Amino acid sequence: MNKKNTALYFKVYESIREGIESGTYAEGDKLPSERKLCKDFEVSRITVREALELLEKEQFIKREHGKGSFVLGNQYTQFLNELYSFKDEIEKNGDKASTKMLSIQVISTSPFLQEKMGLKDGDRVYELKRLRLSNDTPLIYEVSYLPVYLCDGLDRFDFNSVSLYETLNQHYNIQITNAYENLVARKLSKKHAVLLNGKEDDSSMYIERFSYVDNAIIEYTQSITGSNKYKYTVKLM
Repeated sequence: MNKKNTALYFKVYESIREGIESGTYAEGDKLPSERKLCKDFEVSRITVREALELLEKEQFIKREHGKGSFVLGNQYTQFLNELYSFKDEIEKNGDKASTKMLSIQVISTSPFLQEKMGLKDGDRVYELKRLRLSNDTPLIYEVSYLPVYLCDGLDRFDFNSVSLYETLNQHYNIQITNAYENLVARKLSKKHAVLLNGKEDDSSMYIERFSYVDNAIIEYTQSITGSNKYKYTVKLM
């Protein structure tokens, strides 16, 4: 690709990206057709397609064969070099964060949870299911597991309005000292697609979080998020 063509496609890319970031193109909007973009920018269809490919690669848009290109909307960047707050991350973008508690119950540990959490057969855990939302749009589906013997009575709290970590700190004197996450790319299941207003087999991110007080695990959480909504960045130095 020569420099002239590169400059042309990047000009188209930057113009459309700025339109998305400024709100000229809102989430869900269909972009003008390739033919119209060619006319508006006075460039070839190849140049327009290169710009659209870059916009899709950076997850500003989603192209659907035979239908066109659609705006994906805001993307939230989460840095993984420290413990983070979903609420703080959303609100620093000027959006409204909220949580919808789906259920909380005491369950017996399965062999899977015993291995993940270092628990014994017969131990019980709280299973807390929540949706995390931005501007009332679901972003993340979370299922958290916490040992009952460490936070007995946790099911009396309303996690629609209170923070899990603040509750652990204020009512159980539990302050998480370290945590780590595993991230794996997956396809959305039908169940998760319904919860996240997505489509079955859409790309998603599966996250496992292990939270500790010293060497004792206090929380194991499984999260699913649509990959076009949340971006994870690791600080290396």
